[in-house]
Amino acid sequence: VKTEEQLKAEKAWYETEKVWLVHKDGFSLATLLKTEAGTLPEGKVKIRLESDGSLLEVDEDDVEKANPPLFDRVEDLASLQYLNESSVMHSLRQRYGSNLLHSHAGPNMVVINPISAPSMYSEKVMQMFKGCRKEDTAPHIYSLAQAAYRSLLTTRQDQSIVLLGKSGSGKTTNCQHIIQYLVTIAGSTNKSFSKKWQAVYSVLEAFGNASTALNGNASRFSHIVSLDFDQAGLVTSASVQTMLLEKMRVTRRPEGESTFNVFYYLMAGVDSALRTELHLNHFADNNAFGIMPQNKAEDKQRASQQFSKLQVALKVLGISADEQRALWLVLGAIYHLGAAGATK
Repeated sequence: VKTEEQLKAEKAWYETEKVWLVHKDGFSLATLLKTEAGTLPEGKVKIRLESDGSLLEVDEDDVEKANPPLFDRVEDLASLQYLNESSVMHSLRQRYGSNLLHSHAGPNMVVINPISAPSMYSEKVMQMFKGCRKEDTAPHIYSLAQAAYRSLLTTRQDQSIVLLGKSGSGKTTNCQHIIQYLVTIAGSTNKSFSKKWQAVYSVLEAFGNASTALNGNASRFSHIVSLDFDQAGLVTSASVQTMLLEKMRVTRRPEGESTFNVFYYLMAGVDSALRTELHLNHFADNNAFGIMPQNKAEDKQRASQQFSKLQVALKVLGISADEQRALWLVLGAIYHLGAAGATK
């Protein structure tokens, strides 16, 4: 129930026509002022900025209608009274400020990457969405996964979730959240499924990720994940199909960006015997390959830990010690070829 003050504020909002002024730095709230016909050039409108009260004459194409405050944190962006880019961005910003990272957009979902691992992604939270309908829950990546799982069981048809966004937007992370939810809630016929799946992603991250200008650990490949379920709804198997690996990054990269993580893991974590065998004791001070050892102690330690994690992951996936050694020899050869100038 709305209070008397809220009703007054809402009435006042509708009595004054609030708009967004779109400009190069974003958008600003303003009031559209009424003017007599012929007092302004054609295509111009007069507004008063809410921030400082200044009066401006602007192009009418640079003005978009604003929604009342009650729409500030609306769960479904499609339900905005005035649906335009400024209003959508405003609602997303208001929701993000309230730690609401997920928003419905009709049948789709918008997820803002928090660049952290908040408590909203946990097994306890997963249980809150188990068996629920999408319309009965708040927007969350788990509700999307639950809706797909529910539809799978009721229709007995394949379901697809497509993750879109620029580098660093959280596609890979949300893919992992979805898979973790499905495996946790649906259960699996293979007790070691979760362990093996984590190992798969550790390997993919090592050989397919790199630091870029937009993301410190960006996936430089695309992939399709498939989960198979039995008649009872249990996960029976999974597969990953990788494609479009940015192979050129091994020899030529944008300035200030790195090659694939595995090279840094290898140089920081390999034991002394293999280091000597690979001739990694003396790195070239400057080479066309551009792979240089980590300078900061914490970066080197982190890379060394990741190399140990990679070795464990390969072992979990059935890669023997001899096969792993062959991998390190190949990577060492690639490094030395690059250091010698063979960059084509």
